[in-house]
Order: sequence, then C-alpha cells, then structure tokens
Amino acid sequence: MSLVSLPTPANLSSTYASPKPPGYFSCSRPELVALVPPEAVRILDIGCAAGQLAGALRASRPSAKLEIVGIEVSATAAEEAMATVDTVIVGNIEDISLDFEKYFDCIILGDVLEHMVDPWMTLRRIATLVSNSGTVIASIPNVQHWRVIFDLMRGRWDYREFGIMDITHLRFFTKRTIHRLFTTNGLAVTQIIPLLTTSKAKIVHRTTAGIASAFLAHQYLVVAKSAVSDKSLT
Repeated sequence: MSLVSLPTPANLSSTYASPKPPGYFSCSRPELVALVPPEAVRILDIGCAAGQLAGALRASRPSAKLEIVGIEVSATAAEEAMATVDTVIVGNIEDISLDFEKYFDCIILGDVLEHMVDPWMTLRRIATLVSNSGTVIASIPNVQHWRVIFDLMRGRWDYREFGIMDITHLRFFTKRTIHRLFTTNGLAVTQIIPLLTTSKAKIVHRTTAGIASAFLAHQYLVVAKSAVSDKSLT
C-alpha cells in the first residue's frame, strides 16, 4: 500500500476542515458495495475516508485481484485507509491531476459531490477516467426530504454535524437535478435508487407506488455509465 500527498492551493480551505463527529470517516457503505459490478477490478474510491468501503469490497470478493485507488482530503483518514487501499492520494479531487484516462472499471463517489465547489466539472473529469464499459456509482443526499421542507416552512435552514444538512455541504440536489448533473456531464444514468432508512418510509413508499419517495429518501444511490458506451448501444 502506498500514500501519495499532493499539494493543495494555499487559498483553498477544505470543506472537511471543521471537526467531524466520531465515525464520520468509518462507514463501510454496504449499499454502495452491492452496486459495484462483479467484473470490476480497477476501482477508484473518491472520498475513500479510512478505507472501510474498500475493506468491505475486498471481503465481498476475496478471490478477486482488485486494484483500489483512493482519494481522500483528510490526511489522518488517508493513513488509516492504507490498510485496505492500494494507493491513497491525499488531496482534493477538484484540484489534483490524475493520469488515469479511461482506466477504471468502477468509480465510487460516496457522499462527496455535495461537498464540492464545482461537482459538474468534477463529473466531466470522472467521465474521462472511467472506461467506456465502466460504471460510476454515487450517493447524494436528497434536499427534497420532508424534514428539510418542514423546516423551511418554519423559516429554518439549520446546519448539523452530519446528514442532509451537514455543515460542510456546499451543493444540494433533488432526484431531478441529480439526473441532470450526470447526464449533462458525459455520463448516462441507468439507476437512481431512493435510500429509505425507516420501516415507515418503506411502507409509504410501497403503498404510494414510489410517488412519495422524493420526500422520504434521505439519499439517492446513482448508477451511471460512460455516455460513450451508452451511444454505442443505440
């Protein structure tokens, strides 16, 4: 395992600079691991945190010879990630140079796009790093959740340590704008899956045939392909 530290512009303040609660960098994200195609071998985990997702991915396919590259802005978390990630790059994906054109079978962005100044430009870069047959997987908070709407009706827009209103979030998305975010930047969306965290939300989702999911989903899980491969199928 190797650790690569890249310079960050002096005038750039990391969106992760504020203290985070315990466990913030230690989620294995089984819902994302389940979406990684079984044939994917070369994987880029953007925002790899302490490497728990990479560890869970390796555990789920012990016979696979995976090459996992991680990018992480927190140097402390990046050092921990070296236990499960082959190469950890310490830096901000928006500012570092990556020489991996059409290299990766799968690129994972677990709760990172909402932290970026320009997620649109980042996805355009991602589209050049994923192979023509590769997959891009992301999780993105849903700002249309009923709690956010309820708070807005009371004139509240209160930031918190984590969740949809995480104080380090710079961008906010709904299902419709998530779809546009990907499709206008070189990627073809194949799935947008609402992540429902309570049994009540799941029951309402089923009884309304999914109509209410826009207000119940805490996050959306996104699966996309290179738009180049999408065009080749038409």
